[in-house]
Amino acid sequence: MDTSGSSFASIVVALVVLAAFLASAPRMLRLSGRPIRVPVLAVVLVVVIGIPSIAQYLGVPAVGDALRREPDATLQHGEWWRVLTSLLAQDGGLVAAIFGLVVVAVAIAFSGWIQGAWLTLAIFLFCSIVLNLLAIGWGAVGGGTSFASDGTMLSVLALGLVQARNRIVMAAAIVAIAGGILLVVIADAHGVAILLGAVIGATHGLLSRRRSPATGDAAAAISPGRSDPAAHGGRG
Repeated sequence: MDTSGSSFASIVVALVVLAAFLASAPRMLRLSGRPIRVPVLAVVLVVVIGIPSIAQYLGVPAVGDALRREPDATLQHGEWWRVLTSLLAQDGGLVAAIFGLVVVAVAIAFSGWIQGAWLTLAIFLFCSIVLNLLAIGWGAVGGGTSFASDGTMLSVLALGLVQARNRIVMAAAIVAIAGGILLVVIADAHGVAILLGAVIGATHGLLSRRRSPATGDAAAAISPGRSDPAAHGGRG
């Protein structure tokens, strides 16, 4: 499996997923009626991830070497903490690192507003850890936030697919999931992250539908009974 995310297909799918998320998440938030508060979790994660990610390209390359995913060091020397710290070491250069942080900010902010901060953090870390464990098995050196961001965005999109009666939300999720399937077919690990996030979001949505909206659950707040004009063929 390729974990670099540098192939043409991977870049295109990444942009498609981001576009789908930006088309869907604000609409889901509006349908939910939930308030927009300062995205504290997004700010904290951008700072925590951003400092070492940027530092490795501004004169402190040892930071990246110390934090990135190293299968040999992990399997032969027990450095399993790299499974988590590889989230702090960005591949692809300074521009890619900054872009990755922007995606983290957007994904975490909207997911936090829609799904709640704690669930968002759990999904973000879970997707990163699972994919980095798999990447160690694949013998892939590297790091970055793309696995975590992809999984988080797809959890929101798949939640919308299950919960929201809105054509744009549903279409965005389907397009993003199709992109994930394509990447899996061509052996790109980011497809696995996309599908993992989709499974998490769909499961969350299905379980939430069994609960009473009175519980105040984040997913239940995206009430199937509420809609915007796009749900009935109007403009989205």
